[in-house]
Amino acid sequence: MSLTAFAQHDEQVTVEGKYRPKVNKVNKLQLQPETPQPSYNYPNSEVNPIEAKQKFALDLEKIAPTGFAAKKDQLVTPTNNFLMAGLGTRISPVFLYKHNSMLTKTLGLGVGVKHNSSWLNIKDYAPSSYMNNAFDVNLSYEDMGMYRLEGRVFFDNDMNHYYGVNLVEMPLTDEQIEAFCPRQVYNTIGAFVKLDAKGYPLGVPVDPGAIKYRYAFDQFGCGDGLLEFDYSYVLYPAAWYKKGTSSKRIKVDVDLDFNHYKCLDSLRNRGFGRLNPSFEMAGDFYRLHLGASVDGFVAKDDRKVTIRPDVSGSLFVLDKKLEFYAGLNGGQSLVTFGDIIKENPFVWQLQVPDFRVKNVKLGFDGGVRTNIAEIVDLHLGVRYRHTENDPFFVLKYEFVDNEIINNKFGLLYDETKLVTILTDVRVKLRNSLTADLGFAYNNCKPTTEEYAWYRPTTEGKLKLTYDFNDKLSFNTSFLYQGGRYALVQGDSGSNWMGWGPEKLKDVVDLSLGADYKVNDQISAFALIDNVACQKYQLYYNYPVTGIQFFAGVKLRF
Repeated sequence: MSLTAFAQHDEQVTVEGKYRPKVNKVNKLQLQPETPQPSYNYPNSEVNPIEAKQKFALDLEKIAPTGFAAKKDQLVTPTNNFLMAGLGTRISPVFLYKHNSMLTKTLGLGVGVKHNSSWLNIKDYAPSSYMNNAFDVNLSYEDMGMYRLEGRVFFDNDMNHYYGVNLVEMPLTDEQIEAFCPRQVYNTIGAFVKLDAKGYPLGVPVDPGAIKYRYAFDQFGCGDGLLEFDYSYVLYPAAWYKKGTSSKRIKVDVDLDFNHYKCLDSLRNRGFGRLNPSFEMAGDFYRLHLGASVDGFVAKDDRKVTIRPDVSGSLFVLDKKLEFYAGLNGGQSLVTFGDIIKENPFVWQLQVPDFRVKNVKLGFDGGVRTNIAEIVDLHLGVRYRHTENDPFFVLKYEFVDNEIINNKFGLLYDETKLVTILTDVRVKLRNSLTADLGFAYNNCKPTTEEYAWYRPTTEGKLKLTYDFNDKLSFNTSFLYQGGRYALVQGDSGSNWMGWGPEKLKDVVDLSLGADYKVNDQISAFALIDNVACQKYQLYYNYPVTGIQFFAGVKLRF
C-alpha cells in the first residue's frame, strides 16, 4: 500500500509498515489502497566476496521496493530490475541480479541470481579458489482475504578449494593434493509455502502457517534433508478490550520437524516437535509475555522431552525513550549437516556424523535500550546460556609420509555456560553520517574442554556511512575478534605430540568502500577489502585472503 501525508492539525505520528519507514513530523495520514508490492525482500547490494563467512555484510547501498532512504528520509521509488556487476583482483567477478514485478494486481514475482568467485588461484598461503552461486524465485499472492500466500524456491552452490596445508613447509605432490585436499562442493535446494496474516482483527482467530523443505548434499553423496511444519493460532479477544485500553493476545505455536541424513551406506532419521502456548499483554508503559515451551525429539536410540520457560517483559519510562527488559527462555534444537556446512565450509562428513540435539537448559536476556535526543540509539545487555550438547569444530588429521595434515574438520560436543555482556550504539548526524558500533565480551566455560574452540572472547564491529553530497558516499567497516583458540594435533617427524590448544591470531579486518551516483539509474562502486592485508585464520590452517580491490556498476531499470 502507499502512504500519503497531508496537513490537518499538529500531531507527531510514527508510521510502521512492512519496511518500517519512520516519518518524524507529519500530520494525520490518509491511506489509499493501490497495487500492493510483492512481499519478498529486495536486495541491499551486499558485497561480501570473501571465501568464508568471516564478517558482516558491507552495504554499499540500501534498496527497497518502497521505503525511505537514509538521506533526509526521502521516499525511494520502486525498481523493477536491479543489476550489480563488478570485477576484483585475481579476476574475481561479483554479479547480482534481482527482478521485482507484479504479474497482476494481486500476484507478485521475484527472481534473483548471485555469483562471486576467484578465477585465479589465491597464493597468499597455498593455491586455492572458491565459487558461490545462488538462484531463487519468489511468488506472492495477496487476494486471500485476511491472508497473504508466499512461496519461494532456491538453489545454492558453494565450492571451496582451500588446501589447509602450507605447501612451503610441507610440499605435496599433485596426487597427494587430489587425495588429501580435494575440492569441497556443497549444494542446497529448498522451497517453502507460507500463509501469512495481513492483520489481526479483534475477536477473530487467525492461524497462519508454513511448510518448508531444505536438502543439502556434497559431492560424496552425503545428503541432509529437513522438512518443517509451522503453525500459529493467534487471538485478540474482543471482550478483554472493553475493560481497558491495553492490548491482550493469546498465541499457540506448533513446530514439527523431520530430519533425514544419509551418507554412503548409513542412514539416520530424527523427529522433533515443539508446542509453545503464550499470553501477551501490553500497555502504554509495559509489555508482558507469559508462556512455556514444550519440545521433544525422537531418534532410533534416543529421545527426550523438555519443558522450558518462555517469559519476558519490558518497562517503558520517559515517554518510551527508555526501556528495561528481561526474559527467561530455553529449549532444544536440531544440529543438522545443512546448518553446519554454512557455518564452516571446511567440514568433512563421510560417514554418519554425531549430530546431536542442542539443549539450552536455561537462558536469560536482560538489558536497557534508550534513544538520546533522536540521534543516538544505545543498547546495553547481558546474556546467559547453559547449554547441553554445544557443538565445537575440531580438526581431523591424515598421515602423509609420517607427517600430519590438519585440514579437515569434524564436531565435538560439550556442556557450556556462557555469559555475554554486549553493547550496541547507533549514531546519526545531519542525515549524512551514520555510525553503527557493537562490542561483546563472551565468557564461555566448557565442562570438559579446556577452551571454547574458535569462539572469540571479545568481538567488535564498526560500520560508518558518510554521504559527502547527493552523488558521492563513502562507507567503512571494521571487524575485530580476539581470544580464540584451536585444538590441534602436532608431530615431530614420526613422534606423536598429541592434542593441544593453540591461540589464533586476532582478527583485524578493515574495508573501505565508495559509491558514485551517475544518475537515477546508474551508479558506480568500489571496495578495498582487508586493507591491512591481515592473514588471520578463521579456522586453523585456513587463513583468509589478503588485500583485494573490487569495482563495478549498479543499474536500475
